[in-house]
Amino acid sequence: MSQLSVTPIAGALGARVEGLDLSETLNEETAAKLNDAFLKYLVLTLPNQSLNAPKMLKLTQDLGGVGETPYLTGLEDYPDVVPIIKEANEKSALTFGAGWHTDFTFQILPPSKTLLYAVDVPPQGGDTLYANLYLAYDALSNGMKDLLEGMTAVHSAVRSYGPDSTMKNHMENMKINNDSAEPALMSHPVIRTHPETGRKALWVNPVYTIRFENMSAAESAPILNYLNDLIINPSFTCRVPWQAGTLTMWDNRCTQHCATSDYQGYRREMLRTTVAGDKPI
Repeated sequence: MSQLSVTPIAGALGARVEGLDLSETLNEETAAKLNDAFLKYLVLTLPNQSLNAPKMLKLTQDLGGVGETPYLTGLEDYPDVVPIIKEANEKSALTFGAGWHTDFTFQILPPSKTLLYAVDVPPQGGDTLYANLYLAYDALSNGMKDLLEGMTAVHSAVRSYGPDSTMKNHMENMKINNDSAEPALMSHPVIRTHPETGRKALWVNPVYTIRFENMSAAESAPILNYLNDLIINPSFTCRVPWQAGTLTMWDNRCTQHCATSDYQGYRREMLRTTVAGDKPI
């Protein structure tokens, strides 16, 4: 444990962790120190790892249990491990995960963490951006905090996975299943309290949050647009580059993220899992 090194990568969030082999079972002391760093920095990137599907699954179980992954087809032998693949010859430049969002907020119990492991990466490009939702909440005026404190928002998978969604048409080497009918709606608090830190986060996103409870989409749009723009203020963000063998994990309870689509003509392969979460409060 004396070799564990945690180095911040930006002022807002994110840290690089070295001196830890994630292919081995984490002992109690190591797991505690890793979790402390995770709660402090929200996004941890760990280079020079040697992982595969079963090791990813074991790590995910050790970090809190495997979350449910709808719409995305996982590996045949490990269905909870989803390959995120873009081949060099694909026609569309669009990358899976492009667009600012928090993973699967349309679920009753959205994932607490997401793990992404780089198997093959382009020579440049393909970075992932992250935003700190604690800082976004802190930046709100007292009046806006009071307005939002008791509000709930309606989340849905309709834009990405609804019957009319065209997202899967841009993912030639992934198996994505659209809903045959309109997806279910799920309501969550706009201001979420983190179950471990007790801090408040502004918990909306432009992909899955479609309106406020008891309001129309048109009525909700001006405030949601303002909040979504505020969240991605550069002062609240960090940028994580990838190398083969890098594992990055992030806290879905207090962050948004966005994959960049700037590497068309090059291959990129990742393995993705989610850690089970709890009901947002």
